[in-house]
Amino acid sequence: MSAKTKCYNLSDPTMIFVDEEDQFDFLCEGFASPRARMSCGHVVTPMSLTLWCEHLIKKGETRFVCGQSGCNAEWPYPEVCKMALLTPEEMKHFEKTMALNAVARNPNAKFCPGCMTPVTRGSSSNLYVCCRVCSAKTGRTFAFCWQCLREWKGQQPRSDRCENDDCHNSALKTLRDCPEIQIEDEVKGCPSVRACPTCGSLLQHTGRGCNEISCPRCQMLFCFWCLKSTTNCSATRNLDTYGLCTSGIAPRQISIPVWQRK
Repeated sequence: MSAKTKCYNLSDPTMIFVDEEDQFDFLCEGFASPRARMSCGHVVTPMSLTLWCEHLIKKGETRFVCGQSGCNAEWPYPEVCKMALLTPEEMKHFEKTMALNAVARNPNAKFCPGCMTPVTRGSSSNLYVCCRVCSAKTGRTFAFCWQCLREWKGQQPRSDRCENDDCHNSALKTLRDCPEIQIEDEVKGCPSVRACPTCGSLLQHTGRGCNEISCPRCQMLFCFWCLKSTTNCSATRNLDTYGLCTSGIAPRQISIPVWQRK
């Protein structure tokens, strides 16, 4: 963010200037600028608004919300740019950070390799993804591979790979090639890496400790042996098995579950 103090021009006819307190000067810094009213009715200076919006995106937000007591108004990004007097450098920083936040919030989103805009694919069974931003800029359809993140080559739709060299799913390769483990002298032949049945995160077991694990990403509790939820796995156990899974070892996974968030 620019360290230079920003100040409104009182001759700007597009702003509503008021002789009121800067409601976003939380640290009482007394920014030297006329006060102006936002669309929600609250009063800002360009510096206080910039600092508030910076605070929001640092928290991982993707929207600019007023946040004053009783006000949940969402400010459009163009309004923020105008009222905060954002410099080109600040706009670039804000847009990049908001994009990163959006991807972090959505496990089914990735950055387009052409423009670095977050894109969500329409079908989990098709690796061909079209970027509207790049298509609009170039005047032609721009599509990329969800798997290798390079411009699409070959026919589509495809669920396995595109025609770029060395396009492969590294997660599936790990599931296919990981070594087997023996868990606490009880079960042999269990893959050492599993994809969480809920969100698809890869989790590794050393062979020591319990077969029930918790996914750190989605918090699901499941059995590393049979891949059932802990609740369903427990329901099939017999009293004479000392709490061990009796469903048997699930085969190696050949697909990555997609997290269907509600």
